[in-house]
Amino acid sequence: MRKLTDEEKKTFDNPYKIAIVAVQDGEGDVHMFNASSLLNKGDDEMMFGEFIRGISKKLIYQYPQTGFIIMSLDKKFWTGKMTFTHSLTEGEDYVYINQYQLFRFNTYFGVCEVHYADLNDISEGQPLNMAGVVANALRVMAMKPFHAGDKSKQVMRPWTQKFMNGLLTLEYLGFMGEDGFPKIVPIIQAQSASSSRVFFTKAPYSDMCKDLKDGMRASIYGMSLDMEATLLKGTYHETSKGAGYLEIDKIYNPTPPVSGYCYPEKKYEAVDFHDEPLAPNWI
Repeated sequence: MRKLTDEEKKTFDNPYKIAIVAVQDGEGDVHMFNASSLLNKGDDEMMFGEFIRGISKKLIYQYPQTGFIIMSLDKKFWTGKMTFTHSLTEGEDYVYINQYQLFRFNTYFGVCEVHYADLNDISEGQPLNMAGVVANALRVMAMKPFHAGDKSKQVMRPWTQKFMNGLLTLEYLGFMGEDGFPKIVPIIQAQSASSSRVFFTKAPYSDMCKDLKDGMRASIYGMSLDMEATLLKGTYHETSKGAGYLEIDKIYNPTPPVSGYCYPEKKYEAVDFHDEPLAPNWI
């Protein structure tokens, strides 16, 4: 494994970056979450501070082999693999991350736990190919009407569809690699084709998508710099060489105040208190 340069370590230490972690969810899918405090500790270890309690913090110890992508504010990104080992609720790292400018002035709650992982591999940093993203976004706009599928299906709500088509929405594709680690690929060119489908091209990062095959389970994490986010899970279907869509069957809300699955929708039943024994009269 190559060693990080001092400049890269400085970049990762900046909390104002995008850092997405991908982990298996135990149900055949890849679960992704935002870990903006993800940074290196030494040459062969990574760590991040837990800010929002969700299912991902449990999953990283049930399925410790994870993938990640880090993108700096100057649109340069790195991808890698890491294996989670342990967590701490005190110590120098705990104090350091809580003193991050991103967290130190939060009057509601701060980082409650620090999670550690062995760094298995990391790519060289590369600039985001904006010319390729724009060219493929135009290609997606032209092709997506022909792959909308059943428009009567109501999976994504109108807000989610609009969000996934937003010019400022960043989108990342997650799937399992042949090496047993989840992989993350930027697919900013992806767009909603209908309420149940997101259409995208593998280009300009086709080489990073070589393990993604027709019929595989995959996920798309959409986020904005306004702290809005959504996680879509489904089955990938290839329509032509280098292009396809995600047929969505699960939607996870990763943002507060309540993180959890919002599709399929749960049925709520009224509680009948008449069958319950009355509380004793203490008067």
